[in-house]
Parts: sequence; C-alpha cells; structure tokens
Amino acid sequence: MITKVKFGECLQLLLSSLDMSNNRLAKGINVDSSLISRWLHEQRIPSYHGNYIESITNFLYKNILNSIQEQRLNDVLNIVCGDAYIKISMRNKIMKALLETQGCSLEGKKIRTNKKIHSSNEDNNFIIGRKNVLASILALIETAGKEKCKDNNVIYLSSDNNLDLIKIQEDFTGWKEAILKALINGWTVKFLFKLNQNTKEIMNLMLLAIPLIETGRFLFYYYKTYDVASQGREVAIIPGGGAFSCFSTNINSEVDCAFYTNNPVGIDILCKNFNIILLPLSKSLMEYYDLDESIAYSNSLDKSDNTAGSRFLFKNSLSLLLIPNILLKKLLDKLSFTNDQLIKILELHKRRVNSFLLNINQYEHFDIYPLLSMQNIIKNKEFSFYCFNVVNTINFDIEDIIIIIQNILNLLKTYDNYKFSFVNETLFKNKENSVSSFIIKERYSVHIESSKHAIIIQEPMVVNAFEGYFKEIWEQISPIDKDKKEVIKWLAHQVDTLKEQLIKK
Repeated sequence: MITKVKFGECLQLLLSSLDMSNNRLAKGINVDSSLISRWLHEQRIPSYHGNYIESITNFLYKNILNSIQEQRLNDVLNIVCGDAYIKISMRNKIMKALLETQGCSLEGKKIRTNKKIHSSNEDNNFIIGRKNVLASILALIETAGKEKCKDNNVIYLSSDNNLDLIKIQEDFTGWKEAILKALINGWTVKFLFKLNQNTKEIMNLMLLAIPLIETGRFLFYYYKTYDVASQGREVAIIPGGGAFSCFSTNINSEVDCAFYTNNPVGIDILCKNFNIILLPLSKSLMEYYDLDESIAYSNSLDKSDNTAGSRFLFKNSLSLLLIPNILLKKLLDKLSFTNDQLIKILELHKRRVNSFLLNINQYEHFDIYPLLSMQNIIKNKEFSFYCFNVVNTINFDIEDIIIIIQNILNLLKTYDNYKFSFVNETLFKNKENSVSSFIIKERYSVHIESSKHAIIIQEPMVVNAFEGYFKEIWEQISPIDKDKKEVIKWLAHQVDTLKEQLIKK
C-alpha cells in the first residue's frame, strides 16, 4: 500500500502513542531537539542515505512499556500502512511506517522542486535535501542534452568534498546518460573534483566516465594540493539554462541544500567563479590524443617504456611489441606507407622493443589478451592497427604467424618476470565502454586507448587506482589461464597445428 501520510505526521502519531516528548526522542537518538521539531513540521526530512530511520525505530521499540501503548501503535500503523503488514513484528512495523512516510515526503518534495525549477516566473529557488538537489541538477542536464549546443558552451561541475556531490555507485550512472547526451549534442563538460585516498572510489568514477571521456569533450580537473580544505560547496552550471550552488548544512556532512538560479547575471557570476578562482587551483587529469596523432602518442608510450617499474597491459589485440622488428618491416612493406613514415614506425618500434626487453629482465610485466585475439589471427591471418590517421591491416602468411607465436614462447621461457594470459571474452570486455586497452606503468602513467581517442593519465593516485584494478582482474582469471606452463603448452600446440597446415600445402 502506498501511504499518503507524511513523515512529520507519522512521527507525531508515534510519539503520541508512547506519550513521548520531542526532547526525549532527541536525547535517545543523540540529535538536537530542534531537528526533531523540523521533522515534525516537514521542514526537514531524513535522507535516504542516513541512519536516522533505524535509530528512531530502535528507540521507539525499546520504549514500548505496556499493551495499551502497543495497541495505540497498532492503530497508528494501520492508519499509515493499512493491515498489509499485520503479521510482521512490531519493530518492523514501525520501521516500515517510517520508511513509507519518509518516501511520501521526499518524493513529494522532489516533484514540487522540479516544478519550481522549470517555472518561468521565478529566477531563484532554494532546494533542501540531497535527493532533491541531485534530481534537480539531473533534470537541468537532461534539458541541456535535448538540443544541439550552438555556442560551444561548457557545462561546469565541481565536487570538492571527496566526490560527495556524485556518489559513485548510487548517483553517477543516471548522470552519465544525461551528460553523454549533452556531449553528443556539442556541449563540453569540465568536471573538477577532489582526489581522496579511496582508490576503489576513484576507479569506479574512471570506469563510469570512460564513455564520456571517449567523446574528447569531458575534461577532468583535480585540485593541485591533496590537503586542500573542503569548502563544502559544489556547483553545477549550465550556461543559458541554470546554475546550482550546493552546500552542506553540517560539518563533514553530505551536500544537502542548493541555491538555484536561472538569472543570466547569477549564472555568469558562477561561471566566472569557476574559471577565475577554481580552475587555477586545479590541474587537468588527462592528456588527450586524437588517433591521427598516433606517432606523438607512440612517443609517449616510448617514454613510459623507458621508465623503471612493473607494467600491466590489458589489450583487445596483440601488441605490436610481440612482432619482431624484421618481420614487422616485411609486413609494413606491403602497405602504402611512404619511406619516411616507414622509417619512423620501425625506429620507434625498435626503441620500444629494446626498452621492453630491458625492463622485463628486472620488473614484472603482466599481459592480458582475449583468447579471440590470437584465434582470429590464426583463423583470418590478419592484424589491424591504427597509424597516420588510417586503420592499417596486415595480412599474414602461416610462416609469419608461426614466427610471432614462437617469439611469444621465447619471451615466456626466457623471462620469469613475464606473466601472460589469454582470457575469455566476457572477463575482458567491459560492456559500458569501447576501450581497447589499458597500459599501466607502475607509479608513472596510464595509457587508455579507445575507439576514438588515446588518453594519458599521470596523477599518482589515479595510476595507483588502475594498478589495483588490474590486479583484481588478474586475480579473477582462472589458474589454468594464467599458469605459464599451460600458456606455453597451448601456444606450442598452435605452432604444431600451423606447421601441419604448411606440410599439407
């Protein structure tokens, strides 16, 4: 049953049933009596993410003194929830009544708030409650995403309170879809956040944001100093649409209030504040490379290769580093590269292979590929890679494939530090994005390659988050798929099979 009783009314009825004062409840759950008063008058409603409902329930249940009070409570609960919950315990009945009425009050406020935001009569509104703030900002972003952006405008978002404005698991998924539509329609988004030490939270944010990053117009910024004091203030600004200045009402609490304006002067003031005050305190998290800048991007990979430390690679097709330089030259000669282009590619490839071999002798290297990447090479006898603004496809002879697999076998047998795994496609593929690879160099950089862009991140906390993410993936791989002896055995079998095909020719 969906109740129409509001939270304040329900709480008052429960208190009256137990002859309990506001002050007694306040002391019992360790809050100020003024908060109880605001709840009773519907000036504040406990948020979905707090623990007030459970605290109130436990305190009320422990203070049922006799059967008369119990009967009064049953009468109240029947008014609130009907007789649908007559068979559950008294404690659960109280909890259910408070949760139902909490929802009634919060959702009712959200509807009223959204109506206010879209009202053309009012330039300013004050919004109370975390859920209401988030729903209101989301509604405005969704409006921006419905029309083409005409002036290359920028949407500004900040979260300087440990990613508080956008709680990763709970809120960002809905925002992602709305922001993506805005990006597709020509908007640019600048998102400023404060890094913390929670690497799982950082990684969740990065994975959810990858479809946005791929557009090339979602720009991450982070505060230059890690110990910057949280202002408890966050903004969401859509030029020509509206702006929110969000804040917390208590120290170290979530954002739970916001001022909203659609007045052009107010929006302009907040835009200037973001660009003149906030951005100078920050750094860009990522360096973008378009695919037509592949040589410049490859040079950055070369720098990473030359840096001491372990390397973790997660790639949807075999790395060019696994193709010997002599064979690569033979294969590239078949393509339409100019002589200068060919020289640049081969020189860079040789440098990277040398760095790879030098590092692998001292540091651990982990490679994860989908099993299909090798199976497709064997079956289709071709390999594609992007260079000089074109997708280039190399056609293999059986002898070429044998040379490549034998090269991998030699590396695995020679270097104890080289760990290698072919995995099932379902483990490899992240359905939320089209990332083709992560290349992580310990304590130095992350290179992300997608269908449209290559991205470099060198912020240590984020690099550390990616390292942890890779290690989690490695732990999920079945022992047989990452056992070096088993990998060598499988690759050797492929070589034998290919040699048999040659004999039959």
